[in-house]
Amino acid sequence: MLKRLGLVALCASLSTVACARLVAGGNVDINEPIDGNLYVAGGNVSITAPVSGNVRIAGGDISVTGNVGGKLAVAGGHVKLDGPVAGNATVSGGTLDLGPNARISGKLAFNGGHLDQDPAAQVVGGVVRSSRHRHEWDGEERGHGIARAIWTVGLMLLAGIIAGALPGPVRRMQEELRTQPWLATLFGIVALTCIPIAAVIVMITIIGIPLGLLAILGYAALILVGYVASSVVVSGLLLDRYKSEVASQTAWRVGAAVLAMLLISTAAHVPFVGHFIGLVALVIGVGAIVGAIMHRRSATGTPTPATA
Repeated sequence: MLKRLGLVALCASLSTVACARLVAGGNVDINEPIDGNLYVAGGNVSITAPVSGNVRIAGGDISVTGNVGGKLAVAGGHVKLDGPVAGNATVSGGTLDLGPNARISGKLAFNGGHLDQDPAAQVVGGVVRSSRHRHEWDGEERGHGIARAIWTVGLMLLAGIIAGALPGPVRRMQEELRTQPWLATLFGIVALTCIPIAAVIVMITIIGIPLGLLAILGYAALILVGYVASSVVVSGLLLDRYKSEVASQTAWRVGAAVLAMLLISTAAHVPFVGHFIGLVALVIGVGAIVGAIMHRRSATGTPTPATA
């Protein structure tokens, strides 16, 4: 109980540092000042109030007239920008309208169809359009695509190996996520946040440098395995729910894990929302691993009652 209270207190203290607001809906209207970063997804998005940090928006019809204190990244069908932006602005969409009150202190990168800029609008860093000269980057993008495909295949192979060779640990992770999804998510957030901080603190002393380096290496391995484990755990839960008669068969578990890893990897490269999808998968996987380990240790350390 004390451990859980400590984790809750830690997360409460961390939340004061990470000031960000996530809003999603059909029609989103931000008409009150936001202190920190803002992430919005919706059909129709309107931001009329100032935002002190960075702003990221995905939607259909988007209007930004409030003051943006950081960078602005927008992906939408029709985008209207008629307010000051302190940093760079990146817009991907069909049309972009720069109103007379638009004041972009950095540069504007526009990838889309039609740009309508009012004569009074100001872009200090200039406007960069990528749609007409995309062919210049075809070779580089092709190289990135090949590397991405190789990486995805490697993740799929690792997912299949974990699903087929470690049925016991996978079951424990599935049970952890099925029975206590919010606690598993909390475990993931705390582990991803605290392990690197603890490693840096340990490395302050000369004696602790080897331990800190080992912790960083373990952290990197945890990120990789946790990301892959999310596909294994989620696919296993779906099999249990919709194909319970074959869920215990190794071939089905491996195939489902490989397919889930392919879907997650593909979704993680979708513009704008891909990073969020990848982060959610990582938190779920790491949380399931940490939660299963903690509960297994607590079950092992519980003394069995003596029999007469």
